[in-house]
Amino acid sequence: MALASGKEMPVRGDATRSTPDAAGPQVLARRLRLSMIRVSRQLRRQDPSELTLAQLSALDTVVSGGPLGVGQLAEIEGLPSPAATRLADKLEEAGLLARQANPADRRGVHLVATPAGAALLARREQVGNAWLAERLGRLGDADRAALERVVALLEALATERPGDAWAPAWDPTQATEATEVPA
Repeated sequence: MALASGKEMPVRGDATRSTPDAAGPQVLARRLRLSMIRVSRQLRRQDPSELTLAQLSALDTVVSGGPLGVGQLAEIEGLPSPAATRLADKLEEAGLLARQANPADRRGVHLVATPAGAALLARREQVGNAWLAERLGRLGDADRAALERVVALLEALATERPGDAWAPAWDPTQATEATEVPA
């Protein structure tokens, strides 16, 4: 498969990969899902953790957006409240999160990251980002710009909730190399 930069990328599998326009949503979904699984697996190999992906995601949500109530964590992570409570319990047991009284609501608690939780996340992010950045550095400008647009679409897909009216901020049918990536 030739990238926009003219470089060849190794491709496994069937001939449908060579022509993106021929890939219908089902074929594209399969390729995307498998690619995401494989990239995720590679990132986990860089810095193995005893935490699950769900726990890492929840910890990141609290570190970057905390303090949060369990209900807020559930909403952000797209989980039912009992599942968010179980995640918070596991992270608290591991010493990565703590529950603190909510000053605005005496009955409520906030989840806050402990220094150990913030440090674990920072270490994993540093190692994983370094591995990814090294590989992204091999790409040409056009490929990096294309990947930035794809990441913006993936971020929109990842934050979509049932019932949302969703439309990508970037229209791939109107794209040119000068197309700006949505913020």
